[in-house]
Amino acid sequence: MSVSVRVHRERETVPEYWSDARTFAVVVAGEEGAGGGAVMLLDLGADDPDLRFVGVVAGPVDARVPLLEAAAQVVREAGGRTLRWVEDTGEMSLGTAAALVELGAVAGDEVHRWWRREVAEGMPGAPDARGAALPAADGASFRVGMGGAWCDVEVDGDRAVLVHDRQEEGTAGGLAALVSLAVRRVTAESAGIRAVETCVAPGDDVFEAALVSLGFAPTTRRAVEYHLACGP
Repeated sequence: MSVSVRVHRERETVPEYWSDARTFAVVVAGEEGAGGGAVMLLDLGADDPDLRFVGVVAGPVDARVPLLEAAAQVVREAGGRTLRWVEDTGEMSLGTAAALVELGAVAGDEVHRWWRREVAEGMPGAPDARGAALPAADGASFRVGMGGAWCDVEVDGDRAVLVHDRQEEGTAGGLAALVSLAVRRVTAESAGIRAVETCVAPGDDVFEAALVSLGFAPTTRRAVEYHLACGP
């Protein structure tokens, strides 16, 4: 079944896909096609045309090839040589893998790796730690913070997903206290949580040390940046 795609260059036409001021176009699969989906194209403003444009891919694999082909054409017209986007290998289906081969996409650097801790028997931590309750990001159940670090906590079935960030490097002990606090709260408030997952960027040794101290272990699931040449 063929998939029709359409390029939108105005926020008003696709407000649900328009990300922020960096968005300059959105490629959307037509509803009459084999699946929905979209590619939000962001202009990072880099001088290097290989680093200037990134895509945020959403939707099923059915439309992946025509969407990314159309997105690459938009990038080419804007002066870019490469379209970059991120794929999560842990959620990549055989269909997605086949689509990437068909496109000629090339896997690049690892963006982050997922770590996991089973919590059926409880979680070690710092019982006296106290964190601030902060406004959470969209889709998150809550956010906790300590100093210049914070975690958004999302509940997905029987697992909790921690989205971590910090203003300064901090210490492994301080980050372990923050993660422990987030885990204790989500397991107390959400029934049936069996595991906690979070992702770590390459080279973040401090956060890795904090997770190891709490019993987390790295998984085979990774987020990888893919490149698609957009040259003439």
